[in-house]
Amino acid sequence: MRKSPSAATVSPGSAVDHLVSLTGLRGILALTVFGAHFFLSFSFAGGTFDWKFQQDVFHALFSRSGGPAVACFFLLSGFVLTYIARPGDTARSFYRRRIAKVYPVHLVTAAIAFTLVAVRYGVPGTKVTLSHVFLVQNWVPSQWYYLTMTGLDWSLSCEALFYLCFPVLIFVLARARNWQLYTAAAVCTVLAFVLPYVVSHTFTLTSPDPMEMVPTQDYGGPMGYWFAYIFPPMRMAEFVIGIALALLVRRGAWRGPNAAVALLLTAAGWGVNLHLPSYLSLGAGMVIPFALLIAALSTADISGGWSPLRWKPLVWFGEISLSFYLTHLLVQEELFSRLWQFGVDRDWLPVPLPVLSWWVGLLSFAAQFLIALTAAWLLYRLVERPMVRLLRPRDVPPLPITTAAHGAPQPHAAERAAETQLVEK
Repeated sequence: MRKSPSAATVSPGSAVDHLVSLTGLRGILALTVFGAHFFLSFSFAGGTFDWKFQQDVFHALFSRSGGPAVACFFLLSGFVLTYIARPGDTARSFYRRRIAKVYPVHLVTAAIAFTLVAVRYGVPGTKVTLSHVFLVQNWVPSQWYYLTMTGLDWSLSCEALFYLCFPVLIFVLARARNWQLYTAAAVCTVLAFVLPYVVSHTFTLTSPDPMEMVPTQDYGGPMGYWFAYIFPPMRMAEFVIGIALALLVRRGAWRGPNAAVALLLTAAGWGVNLHLPSYLSLGAGMVIPFALLIAALSTADISGGWSPLRWKPLVWFGEISLSFYLTHLLVQEELFSRLWQFGVDRDWLPVPLPVLSWWVGLLSFAAQFLIALTAAWLLYRLVERPMVRLLRPRDVPPLPITTAAHGAPQPHAAERAAETQLVEK
């Protein structure tokens, strides 16, 4: 097996260089998910702002932002894993790196969530707990399974399937011709739009949840919501699109808009997505704009083109986005909901929420964000980064973290052929 090049010998812009703009994009997505949970919990409590413009801005940015952001995370997952795939890598090494990156953080947050749920509602059942520990909770079409713990580790259950299948997927797709990659991405996009509709109108749950944590009536009911948003094989479509895009970009075969145009299309798509019906707004409606954006940003990093997402604080936030993603809802639900309930129980606060001043809304948003950011930074420094260093394979050098690519050459034919060697022989 051929050794991977050391970090010191990797030239800027080579196929294993880090794409800084995509890390910045992860930061924006993490903030978007945070905003979605803030705004939805605020709205469900009956709260509104006294400034209509502020209310409209929060609604436009966050009322339907969580689902599309997760869809973009799945696209990014396929893209980045493919783009940084090393010639001569093995499935065993790949699995070990993914476990080192994700599983320690997952176990810590799951343990915290288990404790909080046990104190507040009672100890979760053994089957539910173990399904979260081993990230298989999404395979059960019940919110009592896939939303019981952190409320967000369901996305890791999807990623677990992606990681399991990735060595085979990259082995097959890296051998495909360019037109076949475009076709694969197009077919997966069509499936994301059509298949959940067909399934939700063909099948129904015989024993739906007696009470839903997340209302599903606007998303095709419990079956439609679970299949379109939670079911791992369905979300594989976005992951495969990411793989196909990365291969096209690495080969220099991608033909699409530049970063500026892609950002405008994404903004326009965001506005359209606010008005899409049913399950489409959960993710399918933004697959095309996000795919174009990811390809455009990566191409800009490779060629040294313009990108607004290389801002250092944003890139730093993107680097800790996994820890932030898995902790922010615990902060929002367990800290602020408890403080709110404490005030309600003592008749200090009204129910439902009154109309709040604009500055109260912004102050609450900022306070929640800063506390969640602090918790994420601690988790990143104390768990995520040390465990990655401890558990990663010794013969695989770490990738650059914050090196932008400028004037990068496209991979040679021999390097492209070596992409097929990811699966262990």
